[in-house]
Amino acid sequence: MNPIESLYFSELKALFQGKLVLSRQETAKAIGISLSQLDKLLRAGIGLPCYKRIGSSQKARIIFPIAGIAKFLAATAHNDNKVA
Repeated sequence: MNPIESLYFSELKALFQGKLVLSRQETAKAIGISLSQLDKLLRAGIGLPCYKRIGSSQKARIIFPIAGIAKFLAATAHNDNKVA
């Protein structure tokens, strides 16, 4: 895990009181999108942190490891300090 990922990991772990996996609702909050947008991305299968589907039904529980969310946020973060 690189330093930026570690920073995101620490912040997420503190924000969600030590949890190691987040629900869909918590993940949407963590990455700054609505739950409906997250569900849309899940159906499309693109643009999301890694996740695990628990169960095989259409209403299976989906969990997102915070390490994967931290990696996703680090990879998609914009660096406003870049010089053009």
